[in-house]
Amino acid sequence: MKMPCQTLLMMILALGNISWAVEMPSYITNDRDLKFALKAAQTPEDHERIAAYYQVKADQLDAKAAEYEQDATAYRNGPVVKNLTSPNTAARYESIAKRLRHEAQINRSFAATHERIAATAEDASQ
Repeated sequence: MKMPCQTLLMMILALGNISWAVEMPSYITNDRDLKFALKAAQTPEDHERIAAYYQVKADQLDAKAAEYEQDATAYRNGPVVKNLTSPNTAARYESIAKRLRHEAQINRSFAATHERIAATAEDASQ
């Protein structure tokens, strides 16, 4: 009984080591691709690609936040609608917009970090 367990353990360890070799995705289109890119990034171009993804994501979050802010303004300035289930819709939208702006700011700081890493790597290679 010990032999099959040992064999199974060795196979799991071997397969585990194989899965650690992560390839840099050619395009980063979602957070799953970003996860792999962060593990595999080695060249300045890799870090620039990651920075570009973070920048695009920050821009998308800002656009979403602007939509929520516009909706909140419309609810605040519009006619009063008696809605007992959700009387604070404008406040909720403002809160969502604030959170989205904060997430965008975090993504921009990640983008700046990866741009600095890329610049440092380029300087080191020259």
